[in-house]
Amino acid sequence: MNTSGSIGSVAVEPDVQVQLNETIFKCANVLLRRVFRILRGCGFAEVELTEMARIAIEEVKTLPDSQRSRVTARQALMCSDVVLRWRRDCSYVDDDGAPRSLAIVGDAQSFSTLVRASAPDADPEVLLALMVELGVVRIASEKNVELLSDSVVTCSGQDGLAIASECVLEHICGFLGSVEFNVFDKPSRAKGRFERACYASVPSHLIPVLQQLVSARGQVFVDAIDEWLARRAVDPTENDQSLLVGAGAYVFVRENFAEKT
Repeated sequence: MNTSGSIGSVAVEPDVQVQLNETIFKCANVLLRRVFRILRGCGFAEVELTEMARIAIEEVKTLPDSQRSRVTARQALMCSDVVLRWRRDCSYVDDDGAPRSLAIVGDAQSFSTLVRASAPDADPEVLLALMVELGVVRIASEKNVELLSDSVVTCSGQDGLAIASECVLEHICGFLGSVEFNVFDKPSRAKGRFERACYASVPSHLIPVLQQLVSARGQVFVDAIDEWLARRAVDPTENDQSLLVGAGAYVFVRENFAEKT
């Protein structure tokens, strides 16, 4: 892969794009199957599921089209490794512990050096273009780059046009897969896969407080698991006994469905 034009433009070989599209469609199909299997298990009849799907499709017809990201899961993982080191390595943070603006190339504390330390197989220029496309970083000047997001998965993409499609789908599929396994597939006496959540209705002005609380404590948890996984990761193309695993933390907010009395 080579960058074409200015930084932020990524050229993708046709065979890579075809493979990426196939992977994304496969992830999307798994996601929908898991959603409908869980809904069917909750007692919804086939005719009800069909009507739900029809209504949902009608609702999204009004949304503007967006381009499908060309970033593969492997590339997104390398971006995540760069973000993790950028946030935690004292060489790349300021006096307050926040990720600082980095020179794109140059000294021992540049973005290029960061990439070589975090993802040795990656080309710093290509990875920078990918991270710009996803909206993870922005070019602050001709020589500097700034970190915009702690997460590659939840970025809205540069100018809101593209997201890390494969990663987002895998993110949702992973959670749904744990629910599906625990509800339908685990042996009756087995513990199942760990998944816990807590719920309550709270005043809306407390949402930012909750977000900050979960962000701080959840990031520590995710970073610890990420480091554990990084030390044990294998190349799936060289090990047919490997499985994709992970863990996560999240906050959700929705309106109350309960009727007022």
